[in-house]
Amino acid sequence: MMRALCLIFLFTTNFIVAQKPDYDFAKAEKESRKLIYSNPDSALVYIKRTLSQKGNLHDTVYGNTYALYGIYYGMKGKPDSTIYYEKKSLGYLDDYPRNKARSIMNLAIGYRNKGDYNTSIEYLLKSIEINKKQKNNVGIAMAYGEMASCYNYMLKYNKSVDYLLKAISILKAENNTKQLVAVKQKLANTYLAMENYKFAIDLYKETLAEFKQIGMLKNYYLTLVNLGDALLTTERYTEAKKALNEAMGGLATYGDKELIGICLSKIGALELKQGQPQKAVVTLKKATDNLLPQKSAWLVGIGGQYVDALNKTKNYKQALEFIQKADRLNLFNKANKDDQLKYKNAVADTYNATNNDKEAIKAYQHTIEIMDSIAEDKQREAIREVQAKFQTELQREKNLALEANNKGLQKSMAAEKTVMNFYIFGSIALLVLILSVLLNYWLKNRLQRQAIKTAEADKILLQQQNQHEQELGKAQKEVIEEKQRELTSTALRMASYQDSINDIIQKCESNAIARVADVKKELEHLVKQEDYWKQFETRFNSVHPNFGSTLTNRFAKLTKNDIEFCSLLKLNLSNKEIASLLQISHESAITKKYRIKKKMEINDDAEFEKLLTEI
Repeated sequence: MMRALCLIFLFTTNFIVAQKPDYDFAKAEKESRKLIYSNPDSALVYIKRTLSQKGNLHDTVYGNTYALYGIYYGMKGKPDSTIYYEKKSLGYLDDYPRNKARSIMNLAIGYRNKGDYNTSIEYLLKSIEINKKQKNNVGIAMAYGEMASCYNYMLKYNKSVDYLLKAISILKAENNTKQLVAVKQKLANTYLAMENYKFAIDLYKETLAEFKQIGMLKNYYLTLVNLGDALLTTERYTEAKKALNEAMGGLATYGDKELIGICLSKIGALELKQGQPQKAVVTLKKATDNLLPQKSAWLVGIGGQYVDALNKTKNYKQALEFIQKADRLNLFNKANKDDQLKYKNAVADTYNATNNDKEAIKAYQHTIEIMDSIAEDKQREAIREVQAKFQTELQREKNLALEANNKGLQKSMAAEKTVMNFYIFGSIALLVLILSVLLNYWLKNRLQRQAIKTAEADKILLQQQNQHEQELGKAQKEVIEEKQRELTSTALRMASYQDSINDIIQKCESNAIARVADVKKELEHLVKQEDYWKQFETRFNSVHPNFGSTLTNRFAKLTKNDIEFCSLLKLNLSNKEIASLLQISHESAITKKYRIKKKMEINDDAEFEKLLTEI
């Protein structure tokens, strides 16, 4: 009986244990990695379940799971949390270099998403070093791809392309198609930034199908955003709208506010292109509202786009409010120079429109400095590229010469064996002759190629200098136009001031009180004493120094008063504004203009206005 009870107990115990199998950590990690890029919230269930298991788990379990936690927050657009969990992951992976290299790369991606590109590159170099020691070629290629993304954001496109081509070559050799599609997407991003839109569009369309097939849906939607940007730039608006709307719907499921903000900015740009500025303002506001809480470095470029749209719709108050919010975040230096230039230009236009001349001039000067810096960077990059090409060509020529030298030596040794001592001196003489010819030929080709490379470098430098001069001329023209607007404003304020004084005089004439008479006398004295025309003439001549002398030389009949009247016309003032300024009637201003045209023997108003504009 006792034996029977023991058998029943063992059977029951085995049955219960069989119903509660041990937790499969390997399967949980596999499922997490499978879901993390397509459905991160489902992956999070596995991650939390793994970390909730009791007992001392293996270091690789903790390390890999915390690394996945970091990737999850990357999918959600929270780089600070990504950095926290990837650093926590590294605490368990010192003895597992491959896993450590992967977590270091994820940590670098977190810093890149924060806009800290230099720190990101430092960690990627560490990941590459570990992968090289482990002979992990796929890991090296992935790190190269992330390096390329950093250089792309830093506007160093040549470096970006070099790293991407290295990564593609490695992945093709390893036959790793899953990672290859991600690198191809990065290459498309770089070509988009380099304005090679056709190639970028073709690559994006190719990678879209591959991302969807392997289930990397977030990369799929991000690719749609970039495709929409390329289509927008090439004015294929219908296709761009379709791509961006699909991307917007997909990204909303991830809750990544930074990517949502970027996508909204592209939609806003599309609405501006289609002549819907009010609608674009609403969309761009949503974009910046998503980016502000994230303190995203993208806020600088997209913020510049938003301020520009507000300026176009004359919403200057709203623009100033946004500028104050954005400046308080101190994100300007984290953005690349193109985005900095876009933002400062828009800010300068806002200050200019709101008559804040001091801040406007400061912002315009800042834009000129940024343009100079961009031009210098491009010039240095061009010089480095020419030098690298020259060194490569020089090394290739040395290799060819060495190869030819080796072949000559082999022939000489063969001849020595065949004819022995009888032909030894002849062989040496022939060898010397061959070497001399080769040396002369090599030196001649080297000098010719060096001359060609030098000429190409000079041509590039001249083109960049010409472009810089054009940009500087444009900026100077804007400053001159600002001075002319200031001159017009001064003239109108002067007229308004004189009107006010004359009004007081007229009121005083109707009052016989002695004190009022004294006020009248003082105001008359003030009007006579203040030489407004002299102030106006001084400012006008600083902007248009040759205007008066040119008119006098070409039209001798014109008096000084005629020249002053033409100066006001030069400022595009209306007849009514000129009449107010000169304290004459509107009809007198029209008559004055007619008489001046008659003296100049011009009948047509358009011809008269064109002449004043060109002087």
